[in-house]
Amino acid sequence: MPLPVFLIAAVCVIILVVQGRVSSDLCIMSVVLAVCSYPLAEIGHRIPGFRSVGGAVILNTFLPSALVFYGLLPHPLESAITAFYKQSNFLYLFVTAVVVGSIFSMNRKTLLANIIKVLNPLAVASLVAFGVGMAVGLLCGLDAKYILFFILVPVMAGGVGEGAVPLATGYAAITHQSEASLIGGLLPIVAMANICAIVIAGGLHTLGVRKPVLTGNGNLLIMDAENDEADPQVHLPLISDPGRVATSGLALITLYGVSSVIEHVISFPAPLIMLFLAIMLKTGHLIPVSMEEGARWIYRFFATSCTYPLMFCIGVVLTPWQPLVAAFSPAICITVACTVAALAGTGFIMARFLRMYPVEAAMIMVCHASSGGAGDVAILSAGERLSLMASAQVATKIGGFVTVTLALLVYAWLHH
Repeated sequence: MPLPVFLIAAVCVIILVVQGRVSSDLCIMSVVLAVCSYPLAEIGHRIPGFRSVGGAVILNTFLPSALVFYGLLPHPLESAITAFYKQSNFLYLFVTAVVVGSIFSMNRKTLLANIIKVLNPLAVASLVAFGVGMAVGLLCGLDAKYILFFILVPVMAGGVGEGAVPLATGYAAITHQSEASLIGGLLPIVAMANICAIVIAGGLHTLGVRKPVLTGNGNLLIMDAENDEADPQVHLPLISDPGRVATSGLALITLYGVSSVIEHVISFPAPLIMLFLAIMLKTGHLIPVSMEEGARWIYRFFATSCTYPLMFCIGVVLTPWQPLVAAFSPAICITVACTVAALAGTGFIMARFLRMYPVEAAMIMVCHASSGGAGDVAILSAGERLSLMASAQVATKIGGFVTVTLALLVYAWLHH
């Protein structure tokens, strides 16, 4: 954002806050979130060391959360941002644009390979992470049952809404405990894992910059880069026809609407349904070239312009600062950090055997420890690899679904 424009926007925001007239409509929120998030991103990018571990994302996610908790964020601003986030469903709009846009922009020859080949390292990485986490937790003096069901499973459960909440509901039904108290214990673990994943993703990006041979710069499979070089569409300039872009945007939103309808019928997460539908449309040659080009434009726009404003929103509305601080324990933190590091390390090592780039493979594996869709955005933004969102959703959603299902079956068996 040019400095004169930023200064004028900042003055307007300050006046609105002082007058207590901050509106939650889209126009005002666009200005507010730009003024709040872009400076934090710039600071995060400029701090030596900190920028290497996703400093811009960390500042935009956790500083707003701390400001809200300590009462330092003006109440009119907090209320307007919260209302905007909840009413607009900004996160799902962003995920739709990035996931479907990236899928429609991918080379057909490698799309299915990207998705399917993630499953093998994901299964191995999960088993290794469970083993490492259990060993570290026991060395730290924690109880084995607590480590398994209340640390390791929440870390890899797939987030909050589709991970921690079903876990708490299942645990409460099995043990007849309070669901609210169980959720309160699981949320900090999910948040800690997400922080670790963000830091690791930022470190992986820095490693890729220093050792280019380890990264595909957004391509997961080594053959992806080869196919991209042979694909003339990859090197075309972004289209400038507003009609094509508008048509593509309507198609993306419609696809999410269809997924939401199906979700109510089969009780399966809408983002995962949307992922499958997008893959089917792309591989079935059902998407016109003009729509693919428009989707690529939309993907680039959201990835470039909306990431940090979204992170700021998530920090204000969704990031649990109080439970995170209250649950802080060296033993738990070390266990969570080693578990997430084991996911990354396993993906990094297995990459060479599966013709994958180690940086991208490791980054997708740590998305198994994200806090959901918002966590995936934060992790991949820290790693500057938002093009991996489709594969990351597989690691988060499918990996989380399997983890939660198996955990509840074992937990019920132990309490039979």
